[in-house]
Amino acid sequence: MPGRLRLWVAPPIPVRAPRAAFATAIIAVVLIGVVGILLVNTKTVEQSFRLDALRQEKATLDQREHDLKRQIVDASGPGKLHAAAKRLGLVQAEKPAVVWLPNGEIVGMPVPGKGPTAPTTDDGLRKDLTPSAAAGR
Repeated sequence: MPGRLRLWVAPPIPVRAPRAAFATAIIAVVLIGVVGILLVNTKTVEQSFRLDALRQEKATLDQREHDLKRQIVDASGPGKLHAAAKRLGLVQAEKPAVVWLPNGEIVGMPVPGKGPTAPTTDDGLRKDLTPSAAAGR
């Protein structure tokens, strides 16, 4: 092969990265990472304080709800309801009727209660003033 040229592998061209630019880039990446971690940590602590305040508010509202439910139970006892009904002029029905909700059937015949008529009932107003008597005045 006397007429052929020999091929040789050429050495690579030396690439030289500037050291200052590389060091600056690494420092910038590290600083951005540290600042990011600090921001995440700060937000986590801030949310922790907010969560603690909301838990305290929830505890206060739970206590208030408990107190209100206890007041409702106390006020809706049979004795308190009976006393409140008497103050309003209501009388106890002697034989109440029952309505079955599934079919609307009325069981029993209602009998009105006996007692003094409240001054605000319709009958009490008709005794004193009738519309025709009030118009004549």
